[in-house]
Amino acid sequence: MSTFSRNQCPFSPDWLLLTENSFCKDFETVFKRKDGTLFTGITSIASFTLQGLPHYLCVTRDITDRKQAEEKIKSLLVEKEIILKEVHHRIKNNMNTICSLLLLQSQSITNTTAITALEEAANRVNSMALLYDKLYKSSDYTEVSVKDYLTVLIDEILENFPNSSSIKVEKRIEDFELSTKRLQPLAIIVNELITNIMKYAFTGRQSGLITVTAKLLTNNPYISIEDNGNGLPESISFSNSTGFGLMLVRGLTEQLNGKIRIERENGTKIILEFPK
Repeated sequence: MSTFSRNQCPFSPDWLLLTENSFCKDFETVFKRKDGTLFTGITSIASFTLQGLPHYLCVTRDITDRKQAEEKIKSLLVEKEIILKEVHHRIKNNMNTICSLLLLQSQSITNTTAITALEEAANRVNSMALLYDKLYKSSDYTEVSVKDYLTVLIDEILENFPNSSSIKVEKRIEDFELSTKRLQPLAIIVNELITNIMKYAFTGRQSGLITVTAKLLTNNPYISIEDNGNGLPESISFSNSTGFGLMLVRGLTEQLNGKIRIERENGTKIILEFPK
């Protein structure tokens, strides 16, 4: 640590607004030692009155080691961000490959049940790949905008159906964020519900309406997917269904520690609520 007298202080007091017993903030500067080497220091300047005359005290501390440690931490953080981006990018590419393989396999068989199963599996994988694409492009790897994610996901699901041009979709999605751990099961649930609507709700109809709502109620996510189609039979529910899609939705709802219910009026409305 180096100490300067009033005459040796590296800062001119002319530009300092000094009063009795006042202290100025620290100044970080590069200094040169007697041997010519440089070091980063913080200089603190204080003023005081002695025998009626103002005096100034300058104290400089060598913080070279601290600066080097800070730079190392910054470098490690940048490296971590690059690695995370690469991991998300590779996961997304692997999922896209799996999706393509499933679709390719579906084109090589003739059994309609097997074809449907492969195509639905590919759509589920695609919904997860979309999440990793959002993570790859995001600066935050823990949370993603629900509005940005669900808006694109819904459009991609509808593109898989030839009758999508006759179906109107209203998206009432508020802009809030969810952790990736919550979004992944939510994405598969949304995929299952919209897929079922597109397959069954508008049979024999020329047009239809799907309304997707996402918002926070008392700080917890509220998701509803509603259609004005033919409606679900009273015999079908999440608790007794043997169909794979509804069983999957029920299992993922339990994973979210949430509750899901069906309302039947002028079509079907499915409401999902779970803690954030």
